[in-house]
Amino acid sequence: MMRWLALLLLLLNALLLLWYAQQQAAESPPPQSEQISRLRLLHELGGAETLLPRAQVCYQFGEFSSRAEVETAAGRLRGLGFEADISKAPPGVIGYRLRLPRPAEPGAQLELLDRLALAGWVPQTFGGDFVLGPFMGEVARQQAEAEQKAIRSVLKLDLAMEPIHDETPLFRILASIAEGSIQESGLGQMMKAGWPGIKIEKKLCEGVAYPQSDQ
Repeated sequence: MMRWLALLLLLLNALLLLWYAQQQAAESPPPQSEQISRLRLLHELGGAETLLPRAQVCYQFGEFSSRAEVETAAGRLRGLGFEADISKAPPGVIGYRLRLPRPAEPGAQLELLDRLALAGWVPQTFGGDFVLGPFMGEVARQQAEAEQKAIRSVLKLDLAMEPIHDETPLFRILASIAEGSIQESGLGQMMKAGWPGIKIEKKLCEGVAYPQSDQ
């Protein structure tokens, strides 16, 4: 009887070792050669399979005061792998003025001029209207708003405030590059070394398709 029990225990041990070996084989990673064989080249993709594009990062650089300057900057960016487009920058605001419609009747014009003189103003004529100003400098808007409020309160005149634009042509660059292709710190150093004080803004990429996430 004892002999049969010993044989049964040996058989159970052998079965247990066999099961453990099978579990280890199932959990072990496939050999490196097998992993390499699973790699697929681009031309091996099926007709229904597509390669997702890398996300794009977009920047705006500007403003540049001359065409030659902006062309040089765009060339440097293209040399780094950017797609760079040059466009005219919208004119900047350099000041403000207050506009008041000029009456058609000469007598009404003189009366209005007398009222403005009480406030210390001798208006100019611009576009057929009376104009007060210009208000220039860093606090131009605050000064124009304060004068507009004072004249409305004392003389009961409603003046419209309008910006004065800089007519000097300026240019800017809109550029995009694949995400992770360049370090932002190095990009900023390169651009500011050539154009000190240049403004660099990270922008949303318009019209660029981004890969969808499953999460």
